[in-house]
Amino acid sequence: MASSQSTRYYYITKDGRENLKNYCYRGDDPSILYNYILSPLASFLVNKIVPESIAPNTITLIGLLWMVSAYLSYWWYAPSLEFIEKNDDDVSESYKSFFPPRWIFLWNGICLLVYQTLDNMDGKQARRTKSSSPLGLLFDHGCDAVNSMFGSANVIIEMSLSPRENMFEIWVLIFAPYVIFYVTTWEHLFTGKLILPMISGPSEGLWGTALVSFVSYWLGSQYWQQTDIFDYISSFAPMGSLVEGTNFRNCDFVIYIVLLGTLQESFFKTLAVMQKYAGSTAGLIPMLVLALCYMIIGCVDPNTWLTIPRTSLHLSMVLFVEMTTELMLAHITAQPFIPWRWQIAPLVGITFWVTIFGHDNGLQSVIVAYTWIMGAYLLLKCRFIIHEICDVLEIWCFDIVTPHQKLK
Repeated sequence: MASSQSTRYYYITKDGRENLKNYCYRGDDPSILYNYILSPLASFLVNKIVPESIAPNTITLIGLLWMVSAYLSYWWYAPSLEFIEKNDDDVSESYKSFFPPRWIFLWNGICLLVYQTLDNMDGKQARRTKSSSPLGLLFDHGCDAVNSMFGSANVIIEMSLSPRENMFEIWVLIFAPYVIFYVTTWEHLFTGKLILPMISGPSEGLWGTALVSFVSYWLGSQYWQQTDIFDYISSFAPMGSLVEGTNFRNCDFVIYIVLLGTLQESFFKTLAVMQKYAGSTAGLIPMLVLALCYMIIGCVDPNTWLTIPRTSLHLSMVLFVEMTTELMLAHITAQPFIPWRWQIAPLVGITFWVTIFGHDNGLQSVIVAYTWIMGAYLLLKCRFIIHEICDVLEIWCFDIVTPHQKLK
């Protein structure tokens, strides 16, 4: 019997299964926007519109699918993260700029707000139907982790940022949400409580991102390459003399606000946890390695990423979601988190190769294969984890009506 149990449960240990049954979520969100607008709206919609037979995880998945549709619309018009089309009159590889239909910006803003609303509704539906579970927490956070890349990639396009000219800015927009999300999840693992700041990504952050989309829809994506905000600020004395000779684009203000906010929140959260919990620092290694590898490759030979920009984004997302999911699993099962992730080892090898030998065409094929293999691995891993949690808790992932029969 012990052998069959160990075979069935691959990711959750015997002690982890007991801890999972006794898990109790603790969290706090002091956001004024959430408590006075977003939360009441979600409660109203759940109580008035959503049938009690709908599983909370179904609401979560529907929300993510809205963002998938927005991401795919941007991918269609900007597969290389730039709005470009090939100049057929020129046999060379020269390109000329063009502007996409603005409706995709409007659609992205709407999808962000719908996603946020549904993301707030799933927890309320779980409490309403008495179906709250650790699986719901893991599923919700997993979808949020995936959406981190969707939102960042779309903002890059909305601001007309060129990967060849704005590598650092793009790195900030991609990894700032990753770092905030990871550090918050890492803090959750050690403190046992999900603590959000007064201004948080799930509330004010998503509203700010939606605002960028609506501005791009109204004024065009080129608005972010202009200097209206800087010109207005520099018109005041003595500010004008202080910034003389400097030229900040409108997008630069957004990017530096994101950067400073990320550094501030991450620093204080990290410092608080490290002072209280010995050995916690090792848990930050995977995120640090992921961010540094992407930065180093981008500095040494940016063509490594630029030749396959979408694949490069997807690889970062898959690795990020894998390590974040592992953190969450460790939290809800009280199992140890292993920071030495073999999944990221090939990226470290690619970084060393690029640093020593530079980019070549063969490396591009390696990155594509690496992304597909890790994507398939992550899907299978998530499938097995969901199956194991459902079996332990005797629930279904997308069904709260049908009784669950535990495996024999």
